[in-house]
Order: sequence, then C-alpha cells, then structure tokens
Amino acid sequence: MGAITPEMRQRYGYIVDWLPQDVLSRIDQDEVLDRLDAAQEWMTKAAKPGMPADLFRGYIARAQEFLKARPRAEVEAEAQRWREKAEKAFTPQHASACLSKAIEIRTRNAVAPRVERPKPKTPEQLRHEMALKAVRADLVKAEAAAREKQRQEDAEYAEQLAGRRPWTVGAELRYRKEQAQ
Repeated sequence: MGAITPEMRQRYGYIVDWLPQDVLSRIDQDEVLDRLDAAQEWMTKAAKPGMPADLFRGYIARAQEFLKARPRAEVEAEAQRWREKAEKAFTPQHASACLSKAIEIRTRNAVAPRVERPKPKTPEQLRHEMALKAVRADLVKAEAAAREKQRQEDAEYAEQLAGRRPWTVGAELRYRKEQAQ
C-alpha cells in the first residue's frame, strides 16, 4: 500500500493531491513514486512559457491520467488472462483477437514507466561496502608501492648499465636474462 509522505508533498507539490485515495490504497510505494515522477514530467512540459492553452490542458490531462490509472498489477493480470486465452484458443483468428484485446487493455490503461530506485541498505550491507572500499584502497596502495619499487630498481639498473654505479650481482643476472631473450 502506498503512502504520501511529507517529503513527497514537498517534492511534487499539489500534484500529490491529484492521486485518488482508492488507487493509492491498491498500489505500492514504488508505483506511487513512478506515477508522481511521470506526472511531474508532464507538468514540466506544460509549464514552459508561451505554451498554447490547448496543449497546456492536454499535458495536465495526461498527468492526471497517469495518476488516476488502474494499478499496474491489475492491468498486467487482466492482460495476462487474455494472453492465456489466446494460448488456449482453437483457431488463429480467436488467438489473434485475444492478443489484440490484451494489447488494447495495456494501451487503454496508461501506466507510468518503471524507474529502478535503489533500495535502502541494511547496516550489514553498509559495513560490507566499507570493508570492501578499505580493501580496494589497500590494493591501490600496494600496487602503487610495487610500481615505485620497480621504478627505483629500473633507475638503479639504468645507472649501473651506464657505468655510473658499481655493477651488482642482481644487475648482472638481469642483464644476462635480457640478453638471452
């Protein structure tokens, strides 16, 4: 069951009052937010300066249509019943008529598009994310330290090859290994 919160009233303003109570009691909170987002989008289109009156009224009617539409679950259930009838149909004409009825039900009952919203995280999930960030930060530091160490070894080896530093056994082994390849 959906509910109107003070935050929603603040964000959507008077649009919230257009949502009928009988529809509100039959839909979940995500669908309430989807409908309000869709209505707000239509109202934003209507609020552009210089908008012709007919277009303005049409946009408002479309926004109200989204808010007053039947619940998404009911529309999908009815369309699903017609698809099942189409599967059980004995003739292709009857199946086609049933499928067209299902499509008609969907188009007649405009539902707001679904928006994926992040779900609230549990304290355990938050702790896991923090630990994961710490491990990733440690890996980045370790990789940076390894790159720095390799850069220093390469610089020392280049100095030894140039003859500016005394030759070491490690440098000799590296030189022979490079020559062998």
